[in-house]
Amino acid sequence: MLAQLLANGIIAGCATALVAFGFALIYNTTRTFHFAHGAVYISSFYLFYSLHQLTAPIWLCIALVLPLTAMLGVAIDELVYRPLIQRNSSSLVRLLSSLGVYIIIVNAIPMFWGNEVKVFSATLQPTVSFDRITLSRIQVITACSCFVIFAGLAFLLRMTRLGKLLRAMRDDPDLLSTLGVNTRNVRAYAFALGSLLAGLAAILKGLDVGIDPNSGMAVFLSAAIAVIIAGIGIFEGVILASLLVAVLQSIAIWKLSAQWQDMTTFILLILFLLVRPQGIFGSRKRMEELAG
Repeated sequence: MLAQLLANGIIAGCATALVAFGFALIYNTTRTFHFAHGAVYISSFYLFYSLHQLTAPIWLCIALVLPLTAMLGVAIDELVYRPLIQRNSSSLVRLLSSLGVYIIIVNAIPMFWGNEVKVFSATLQPTVSFDRITLSRIQVITACSCFVIFAGLAFLLRMTRLGKLLRAMRDDPDLLSTLGVNTRNVRAYAFALGSLLAGLAAILKGLDVGIDPNSGMAVFLSAAIAVIIAGIGIFEGVILASLLVAVLQSIAIWKLSAQWQDMTTFILLILFLLVRPQGIFGSRKRMEELAG
């Protein structure tokens, strides 16, 4: 029972980690608390669902939806955040604007698709057994896909020019601009890649258990808490933090009830803010900076 619970928690944590990694890319590089990330997550799934209802194959739906999701993230930055930045609006104003975008999109979706959970198949999915652990085929695909994507993201951030620009903007955007780099383009890359990751997570989650219009906020909050637990400014560490959050949520559901899931997450956040406010990897990051 415990092994199955941990396996389910890890699978859920992989999907959350995709959303958290995307949010970390956006927040760490732009310092924008992107509440609308949850709306981008939901929107990508419903676009995917609509295309699939037109009998388009899954691979084609994914190939079409992910670029549209990336464009949606960039559009929110260009149409909402950039005008506010140009007017020297405070971070609180940008945060409230982001929350407003989330509310608008999430309330618009039921007008076209309804409030009920959208699932792809009402029948039981094929399963794969590993000793005492049984996983559905989509759960196995989710885990394998996420590990490959995480490896690719680590390579991108450490070995490519785009990754170096994202890390440089995280550390000192003013210096990056002084060196002649177009920070507007770097922001666009951060929003595009972060939104794409959220969209992929939504598709994987939807294929597994389905999604309703209101599930975006819960996923976003778990992802945002994982980013805080990992440490502000950290990229790769959000993966471990997301797995920790997801496993604790699974244990809370098992030992208590589903009503305790969110409360457990926020208790974990409060404990970290009190005991280790810099996050799991915060001290190591500062030591690396000092060594550099």
